[in-house]
Amino acid sequence: MSDTLELKSGRVLHLRPVRQAAIRHLLLQFGRSDLLDEPEKLLELSSKAQFAALEVTERLFTYLAGWGVEDNPPEEDLETLAELGYPADKKHLARANWLRYLVLEDDSEVSDFIAAVMTLTLGTEEPEQENGDRQQ
Repeated sequence: MSDTLELKSGRVLHLRPVRQAAIRHLLLQFGRSDLLDEPEKLLELSSKAQFAALEVTERLFTYLAGWGVEDNPPEEDLETLAELGYPADKKHLARANWLRYLVLEDDSEVSDFIAAVMTLTLGTEEPEQENGDRQQ
């Protein structure tokens, strides 16, 4: 289980586990609690199932990207996000928007990211809260 993910661009993201209960809640909304035991199944969903899961997948991505990544966007990327109208004033939303709009290149990379954070989380104890960056 790795706490890093190398992207197609060569950038390496430093990952951290998130709260299992939050993942469980989102997956139960989707009706796929089996993904808790085998997160790689997320990559095997049919296109119809992926479409049905789009809203929950977006919420899951936002949570995992906001809390499951140690790296913060550089100042110039925060400025770009603000110019595009995306929140950059809250650390977790800035990270999520940075990854979604400026870092991850395609759906495959997004799926790999989601699976990596879920796998890291499900293989660890519940994470402790970090100072100034509380998980919700």
